[in-house]
Amino acid sequence: MTTAPLQLAARYYRTFPVEAPLGHTEETLDLDPRRTAFLLVDVNGLGFDRDEPAPSPDLPALYADQAKASRGIVVDHIVPAKQAAVRAGIPIVYLSNHLSPTLNERSEWRNMSLRVHNIDVLQSWQEPNDILAYSDVVAPRPGEYLVKKQLYSGFFETQLDSLLRSLDIYNLVTVGFDSRICLHTTVIDAMYRNYRVIALRDAIGTSPLANGDDAETGDGKWADANAVRFIETNVGYTATSEQWVAACDAHTTGTSA
Repeated sequence: MTTAPLQLAARYYRTFPVEAPLGHTEETLDLDPRRTAFLLVDVNGLGFDRDEPAPSPDLPALYADQAKASRGIVVDHIVPAKQAAVRAGIPIVYLSNHLSPTLNERSEWRNMSLRVHNIDVLQSWQEPNDILAYSDVVAPRPGEYLVKKQLYSGFFETQLDSLLRSLDIYNLVTVGFDSRICLHTTVIDAMYRNYRVIALRDAIGTSPLANGDDAETGDGKWADANAVRFIETNVGYTATSEQWVAACDAHTTGTSA
């Protein structure tokens, strides 16, 4: 492995001039692997392993649908991207939901979940459960970091910021779910804390909830495209998982990507 920067072609969106925006362009970023972390947001939930048993019949349909919709993203994009980061010696950090012992019946988030999704997290998130478990293909490994969160952002009342600062991290290469909710709020909070964010745009996804009865989001791509544009315009950069894998492997072998 070389000590040179890892070079990644990253995309952002230009909104100027107002009358005819210049739109997308790419910038080659020099990423110091020692100051870069690979962040997986909410890739928990069963259903990603090839021979995995079917989820529990008691699992709320929302979670079963999410696993089915995101399997291709996890297996084809997130897992190879993580493996490339491991080969490049980049720290791996997981963010995972959990049921905080302080959550109670007066929590506005719990009551929102009840009225919107008909899911009482005080019951459905009691562990062990198929919602918060990990399929083996994407599960944290020894030596990788796991930060548990109760609400959307991985920075809200967690030790994520302390962990990243103790590792001297500046660059956050981010994958996971949901591109409008937990990943969305996490990358915003990362930018607020002066981390440089690069989301792998084919390795993030939007819940089937984006479909609903809205014809504009019926195939999910409209919502995904808006999430990507938001990051490229207001937070940081995006790249593809293929670009990331190539950049990591070029750095590892000391060749040009």
